[in-house]
Amino acid sequence: MMLLASSPSTPARTRQVQTSPTRVQPAFSPQPRAEAFSASTTAAYLVGTLAAGTFLRSWNHNALDRRARTRQVVRALKDVEKKRKLISPQRRIERLFVEEFKKSFFSPNPWYESPELTFPGGNPQKIYNYWMTTRPTRDIERVCDGKDSCGCTWTQLDGRRGASFVSFNQEGQVVFVREVCEPQGLGAKFKDNTLKSLQQVTGVMNAIQGMFSALDRILVQEDPEDGPKPVNGLEAPRSGRAKDVVRYLWEEAQWDPVDPVEKIMSQFSEDAVYEDLTREDPSFVGWEAIKRYQEETKENTPDNMRFVLDEMTDGEKACTVIWHVEFNTRLSPRGVTYYELNDEGKVCYVRAAYDISF
Repeated sequence: MMLLASSPSTPARTRQVQTSPTRVQPAFSPQPRAEAFSASTTAAYLVGTLAAGTFLRSWNHNALDRRARTRQVVRALKDVEKKRKLISPQRRIERLFVEEFKKSFFSPNPWYESPELTFPGGNPQKIYNYWMTTRPTRDIERVCDGKDSCGCTWTQLDGRRGASFVSFNQEGQVVFVREVCEPQGLGAKFKDNTLKSLQQVTGVMNAIQGMFSALDRILVQEDPEDGPKPVNGLEAPRSGRAKDVVRYLWEEAQWDPVDPVEKIMSQFSEDAVYEDLTREDPSFVGWEAIKRYQEETKENTPDNMRFVLDEMTDGEKACTVIWHVEFNTRLSPRGVTYYELNDEGKVCYVRAAYDISF
């Protein structure tokens, strides 16, 4: 076997391959696409940064909104919980009358008024001290079912009767109280109809009124034809609820131009009881007796005298109102009247407490 050797003059292919020069690309040499890649990366970075900033701002804004909504929900829940903890107006009245309360039971600016004593708003300490030390002990007889304000009838330890109206704020604190007890002493009560007994006084006042009106025009007497008229012209109460029936009596029935007594009596039951605490015999029992009382009151009321409703509780079965009389620029007397309805929505009990000096 012969062995072939490569000729010295003819180099082997493999050798040529091994000895052929190799082209090496420097790592740092410029690339044709490097500038384009860098610009796009920068643009993407800027866009991303802007987008991230917008997202963060939106997230922060939404987070603030969420926090605000959360705070609102928490406050609403606290308000609901507070309302749940608030005792009913009827229970608050009971606590007032048995003196189971602290000074904070009154609002920072309460008002108390009665014929005996009045405390204008601004000093709960004085009202609290009076209530706990001087005010007579009074036992509740009836209490209305108002929701924001409440009223009741009561009897004192000395046997005198009366009525109270109490209003509360949202925290359940006492804001306003009016209490009227039946008059006491010789000549404090009337044997006949109160307005009939006062005819001589009201006649003199009207004479004085007419004199001033004619001479100096200081006081102008109202023309009876231009007197008050029914507020809404209703023929009947809007509903059988106490607040609607009582409002009808005060704002519609008593101003009826044809027969106000008939309108008033249409809302009383056959066995109703009406108490006028200024009378020596204060109770009128039965529909007929109350009708005669209303007729006497209407006949003896001067044309320029007005009975004005001030405020009332929002009861369903019972309602308490506070009111005043307007007569020749005088805003007196002021009173409290308690009404109670039967299951048919008719007035079955009334107590009117007022003092002609109040």
